[in-house]
Amino acid sequence: MFPAVVACGFVGCVSPDTEPANPLSVPTHFSAASTNAPVANGWLADFNAPRLESLVREALENNPDIRLTAARLKTAVAETRIVGADRKPQIEARFNASRTKRSSSTGFKLNTSRANRFGPSLNLSWELDVWGRLADARAAAHLDAEQAAANLEAARLSLAANTAKAWFDASETHLQVQLANRTLDSYEKNLTVLEEGLRRGLVEALDVRLMRTSVQNARNQLALRKRQHDGAQRTLEVLAGRYPRKELEASAALPTMEKTVPTGLPSGLLERRPDIIAAQTKFNATHRRVTAARKALLPKISLTANGGTSSDELKDVLDIDHNVWSLVANLTQPLLNGGRLRAQVDRARALREEARFEFIQAALSAFQEVETSLAAETFLKEQVAALDTAATEARQAEALALSEYQAGLVEIIAVLEAQRRSFDAQRSLIEMQNERLQNRVDLYLALGGSFESASEK
Repeated sequence: MFPAVVACGFVGCVSPDTEPANPLSVPTHFSAASTNAPVANGWLADFNAPRLESLVREALENNPDIRLTAARLKTAVAETRIVGADRKPQIEARFNASRTKRSSSTGFKLNTSRANRFGPSLNLSWELDVWGRLADARAAAHLDAEQAAANLEAARLSLAANTAKAWFDASETHLQVQLANRTLDSYEKNLTVLEEGLRRGLVEALDVRLMRTSVQNARNQLALRKRQHDGAQRTLEVLAGRYPRKELEASAALPTMEKTVPTGLPSGLLERRPDIIAAQTKFNATHRRVTAARKALLPKISLTANGGTSSDELKDVLDIDHNVWSLVANLTQPLLNGGRLRAQVDRARALREEARFEFIQAALSAFQEVETSLAAETFLKEQVAALDTAATEARQAEALALSEYQAGLVEIIAVLEAQRRSFDAQRSLIEMQNERLQNRVDLYLALGGSFESASEK
């Protein structure tokens, strides 16, 4: 159904008022995918990190942005009730009390009189929705509330994804701090050996200075990684709605993904994506407002009635003998209003056209995000495998270079280069492992959830 809806949005088949555009050819399945077994559980469970799931629940309860979006939903629901009230009779109770003084003159004599008047009444007004204009306005308001609800779900999904990504960032920076510590410790041990050799005349001063340079560079890297880890921790705490005290520790290791992407994911999964639902609902709401604006050009029929009593004495206000009433039917047809109603129709149509292309753009962006993340799954898996091998080889090369240097077979430059390559390979491996996790989260976010549709669960 989703591809048909998007194509319909392109050709303008929702409304005869919209001009047709070029159709969008939408595939029924996404082109890029793995050939392994499908994922059976929800997307958070894919990472097998109970602490992460607990933190996501905390973020969904406490994050200020989520509460702000939830408040907007309440506003939209209240607006629905306000607009819906226009279709119902309006009854108002009144109580009028007045005292009047009159003066008159006869010849040279001035006469004054005072009169009291008391009148309780009930006033009724009701616009008969003959053409359905008020019904269209109420339907549009309902769609606005549905859009706000979809925006809330989109915000919740985005927050869960950002919390997971921040968790992985905090774990990665923690691993980078550990790697920088190990590297600095190794360099300092090597420097101690070289300085001892220099005192004995067995090592040249250049070798010692080069190693001292490596030690200071390693200290710089350690400080950098600590700063990055500090920022990642505070970011994670803010997402969870906590004060950023740097007290929240992520996992000391990145999770390994055992579950893989199934082949042939249906593009219809995007029907559940909240931002797509919100964009489509917004378009539907603007379509109803076009209809309401056009019906505002038609005559309006309304009824007004009032009834009550009117008496000079307060004690007689409840006496039925003093009753007064009126019933009026009104037929109103706009004639001259400076083109205001016509302009409102044009404005409603323009807003509908704007919403239509917003929906199309949202759909195209969704397809792009899914296809890009699916393709990246394969590329990142290959990169992680290559970097894992490179890190293993670099560690062995580092040990070999140090051994040969101690045997006098190579210069210190070979040792330093081997150590640098070993550090870079291990650092890049950690970064790529995190990037692969980040991409998997992006894929879940792009799909609006796990790889399974609601009917398959």
